[in-house]
Amino acid sequence: MDSQAKEQVKGNKEMVPELMKRIQELEHNAVVSKDYNKYLDSKLDKVLEDRIVLRNENYKLKEKLKNQTRTQSNGENEEECLACSA
Repeated sequence: MDSQAKEQVKGNKEMVPELMKRIQELEHNAVVSKDYNKYLDSKLDKVLEDRIVLRNENYKLKEKLKNQTRTQSNGENEEECLACSA
Protein backbone atom coordinates (compact mmCIF):
# COMPACT_ATOMS: atom_id res chain seq x y z
CA MET A 1 0.00 0.00 0.00
CA ASP A 2 1.20 3.42 -0.71
CA SER A 3 1.35 6.16 1.93
CA GLN A 4 -1.76 7.95 0.68
CA ALA A 5 -3.88 4.80 1.01
CA LYS A 6 -2.50 4.17 4.53
CA GLU A 7 -3.45 7.71 5.58
CA GLN A 8 -6.94 7.24 4.19
CA VAL A 9 -7.41 3.97 6.12
CA LYS A 10 -6.08 5.66 9.27
CA GLY A 11 -8.51 8.57 8.76
CA ASN A 12 -11.41 6.17 8.28
CA LYS A 13 -10.53 4.31 11.49
CA GLU A 14 -10.58 7.60 13.40
CA MET A 15 -13.96 8.54 11.92
CA VAL A 16 -15.71 5.35 13.02
CA PRO A 17 -15.88 6.19 16.76
CA GLU A 18 -17.06 9.72 15.97
CA LEU A 19 -19.75 8.40 13.64
CA MET A 20 -20.85 5.80 16.20
CA LYS A 21 -21.14 8.52 18.85
CA ARG A 22 -23.19 10.66 16.48
CA ILE A 23 -25.50 7.73 15.70
CA GLN A 24 -26.07 7.15 19.41
CA GLU A 25 -26.91 10.82 19.90
CA LEU A 26 -29.38 10.72 17.03
CA GLU A 27 -31.01 7.56 18.39
CA HIS A 28 -31.35 9.23 21.79
CA ASN A 29 -32.88 12.33 20.18
CA ALA A 30 -35.37 10.14 18.31
CA VAL A 31 -36.47 8.47 21.56
CA VAL A 32 -36.82 11.83 23.30
CA SER A 33 -38.85 13.19 20.38
CA LYS A 34 -41.20 10.19 20.50
CA ASP A 35 -41.71 10.64 24.24
CA TYR A 36 -42.36 14.34 23.77
CA ASN A 37 -44.89 13.61 21.01
CA LYS A 38 -46.69 11.12 23.27
CA TYR A 39 -46.84 13.77 26.01
CA LEU A 40 -48.20 16.40 23.60
CA ASP A 41 -50.77 13.94 22.21
CA SER A 42 -52.03 13.19 25.71
CA LYS A 43 -52.32 16.92 26.47
CA LEU A 44 -54.16 17.50 23.20
CA ASP A 45 -56.58 14.67 23.97
CA LYS A 46 -57.27 16.21 27.38
CA VAL A 47 -57.87 19.65 25.85
CA LEU A 48 -60.29 18.23 23.29
CA GLU A 49 -62.13 16.29 25.98
CA ASP A 50 -62.40 19.42 28.14
CA ARG A 51 -63.66 21.40 25.15
CA ILE A 52 -66.43 18.88 24.52
CA VAL A 53 -67.48 18.99 28.17
CA LEU A 54 -67.49 22.80 28.20
CA ARG A 55 -69.48 23.02 24.97
CA ASN A 56 -72.04 20.63 26.42
CA GLU A 57 -72.27 22.68 29.61
CA ASN A 58 -72.57 25.89 27.59
CA TYR A 59 -75.38 24.38 25.51
CA LYS A 60 -77.26 23.33 28.65
CA LEU A 61 -76.90 26.79 30.16
CA LYS A 62 -78.15 28.44 26.98
CA GLU A 63 -81.16 26.13 26.89
CA LYS A 64 -81.88 26.90 30.54
CA LEU A 65 -81.65 30.62 29.79
CA LYS A 66 -84.00 30.25 26.80
CA ASN A 67 -86.51 28.44 29.01
CA GLN A 68 -86.29 31.21 31.60
CA THR A 69 -86.81 33.80 28.89
CA ARG A 70 -89.86 31.93 27.52
CA THR A 71 -91.32 31.64 30.99
CA GLN A 72 -90.85 35.33 31.66
CA SER A 73 -92.21 36.40 28.27
CA ASN A 74 -95.36 34.34 28.83
CA GLY A 75 -96.32 36.78 31.56
CA GLU A 76 -95.66 34.52 34.51
CA ASN A 77 -92.99 36.88 35.67
CA GLU A 78 -92.86 40.56 34.71
CA GLU A 79 -89.19 41.05 35.66
CA GLU A 80 -86.60 41.56 32.94
CA CYS A 81 -84.79 38.32 32.03
CA LEU A 82 -81.04 37.85 32.15
CA ALA A 83 -80.76 37.63 28.37
CA CYS A 84 -82.65 40.89 27.86
CA SER A 85 -80.59 42.84 30.35
CA ALA A 86 -77.27 41.81 28.83
